[in-house]
Formats: sequence, C-alpha cells, structure tokens
Amino acid sequence: MPELTESPSHKKTRLSADAQSPESSNDATSQPPIYKLKYTISGKNIGSLTTVKISADSKRLAVASSCGTIWVYNLTDNTLCATLTGHSKGVSAIAFSPNDSSILASGSDDLSIRLWNVETQKCLRILKKHTYHVTTLQFNTKGNILVSGAADETIVVWDLAQGNSLRTLSAHSDPVSCISLSPDDSLIASASHDGLMRLFDTETGQCLKTLVYNSTSHGTATASTSDVVNLPISNILFSPNGKYVLSSSLDGIIRLWDYMGNKVVKTYLGPEGAFISKKYNSGACFITKTSNPLVASGSDLLGLILWDLQSKKIVGRLDGDATIIDVATSDGGSILASCALTGTTNVYELI
Repeated sequence: MPELTESPSHKKTRLSADAQSPESSNDATSQPPIYKLKYTISGKNIGSLTTVKISADSKRLAVASSCGTIWVYNLTDNTLCATLTGHSKGVSAIAFSPNDSSILASGSDDLSIRLWNVETQKCLRILKKHTYHVTTLQFNTKGNILVSGAADETIVVWDLAQGNSLRTLSAHSDPVSCISLSPDDSLIASASHDGLMRLFDTETGQCLKTLVYNSTSHGTATASTSDVVNLPISNILFSPNGKYVLSSSLDGIIRLWDYMGNKVVKTYLGPEGAFISKKYNSGACFITKTSNPLVASGSDLLGLILWDLQSKKIVGRLDGDATIIDVATSDGGSILASCALTGTTNVYELI
C-alpha cells in the first residue's frame, strides 16, 4: 500500500518501486468533520482568483488573481501584509521561497516571472524567457533555483543568484499546466495539455520517463495501444517521500502513480462517481497530519473534496458546491486553504 512518509535514511528519490494493482473508487459516505473554518477572506471586485499558497514557515498566505494583483496575508489573523502590483496581465502561479517567507515568485500571462520582497512590497528581479503565458512555478528546497513551466510548452530552470536560466527543456507538445520537484530536488515532474506526464533529471535536463494512462493496463501504454486516455493533465504533485506522483486530469479523475512501476495504484472520484474537474485546473495536495493520510482537491462544482488516501473513500467536503481553483496546506495539513473562482479564500484548521 502506498506510504507517504520515508525513513530518515532516505536521501535520494529512488527510481524503483513495487507496482500495485489499481482499486475501484468508493462513493461518498457520511463522515465526522475533520476541519473547521478559521476565517474567510472575501475578494470583491478583484477578478477571479487563480492560486493560493502558504509559506513554509506557516506565517504568510498569498493569493493571486486574473487582474494581475497578488495579496499576502498574515496566516494567523488574516491581516493584509502586502499588495503586490506590477504584472500587466493575470497571475497564474505563485511560490514562496522555502527558507525565506519574505521572498515570493509570481508567473504571469504577461510572459514574465517576478521575484518580490513581501516586506518592502518591491519587485527584486524580473525573469524573461518564456514566449507565452507562465503557468506554474516551484522553488527547490534551498531556494536558489526556480523552475517554471509555460504555455509555450517549455520548462525553464533558473539560477536566482545570477538571474539567468540554466537550461530550457522542450518538454511537451501542448501547454505545460503544472510542474513538481521531488523532495530531494533530483526530479522535475511535468504535466501538460498533451495528456502526458514526464520526469526530468533536474541537473541534466534529460527526460527519464513519460507516463500516459491507458484504460487496459492502468498505466503507461505503447504507441500501438488504442485505449490511451490523453485528455489534458491539469495538476501533478510528488508525494512527500517522492515515491509517487498524484495527477489530476480533465477526464475528471485523480490518480496516484507508482511512476517507476508505470502503474496507477489509487484512483479517486467525486461523490457517487461524479467528475472532479473537467474544465478548470483545480489544485490538489497531500495531508499527512491526520491519523490517516488524505488527498485533497478542488473541483469544478463540488467544492473541496477530501479522500482517505488508502481506502479512497471521501471523508469530507468543504466549500459547498463552489468552484475551487487551488488548495494549499501548512504543517502537513494542520491548516488547509482554498481559493474559489468567485474570489473567496477560506482557511480551515484541523479539529
């Protein structure tokens, strides 16, 4: 069964794992509440929210919008700390530096990436290389490298000390929707509207593996296979131990992959088998602070959904039937945040 945690001796992401057979999904059942609402940030007349992130030190929460503005709040009491303006078009991606919550990166439809000092509300640097909308960002664990993906089908690895790109990966044949770095920074996982997921060596940029779902083998298909599911992949995320990747696709299903075994080991569906997301790139995350690990995801019309990772049963739903664009966690899920298309950000805490 998939485990999300790793022993202290685990130093590098292993490129091997035992494949497991996929299991069928469960319908929703009545469950006691796991989270309670801590506060709501109401965003009136600010455009659609696009993403939400929480800093690694659990001090700050940031949300971005289609109007190009980023708001940064004190996570504890939701007081507004900073309003970051400078992008000329919508912001689709933000990321806090993992070791300095005053540093925030943002990626925009204006083709640029900006590095901000939240405390001074000043732009420290502008990075330009992408030729179309920047869609996804992530720092490495040291905070000196930033990886970006864009609708120009490429991934760029940036050296932040020099402000230069180290390499550009010709990653996909359609827009890159999401990237994720493994916990040891050795791998970059990418997802695209071309229906493919790819794994790259961070240091060399070499593509090590391509994953695509096929309904017969429940994993990677050969070129001659006719039952490949190649609907756009909207989200991808490494598990905390780096052994698995969680993918969300616009066939409305979330899948947990043993990526070295080329197999889907868990499949998550909405209530009564309903589709999760078929229109929006709803974010997802792992929650490890609960007694049983959980998977959380936004959805088109079902709010924020929580599944037991192992049983795949829905154990909670938040935000009613709202369209939830992104989710973020603090301290393994002690705090859970969601942002809705309507402009509302809800912050929850474990009961």
